[in-house]
Amino acid sequence: MTSEKPVFVQIIEMIEDDILSGVYGADDLIISTPHISKLLSVNPATAQRAITVLTDRGVLYKKRGVGMAVTRDAKELLLRERKAAFYGRVVPDFVRGAKKIGIADDELLKLVKENLHD
Repeated sequence: MTSEKPVFVQIIEMIEDDILSGVYGADDLIISTPHISKLLSVNPATAQRAITVLTDRGVLYKKRGVGMAVTRDAKELLLRERKAAFYGRVVPDFVRGAKKIGIADDELLKLVKENLHD
């Protein structure tokens, strides 16, 4: 856990990363809220808040009597959201930052191409 983002957001991102990397697939049960709380030494309400956000967004659903599971569309939904954020924030910030320090367009393109295969 870091202090730059709220803890519940960091928990959300950890679960999302696990879904995107294949740790959790469609209909798989995720780690329980009490387990998240213990594992990360966070307040159970904070862990529950993260789960609630993911449920409201359609990433998780409740399996009656069993726990929280990954929806069938979760991976595709997360990929769409992350791509939109990348295109909408990361790329423009990257380009603006390069321009601020005087990196020319051709140099910026060269830098990107060089880093495609790292």
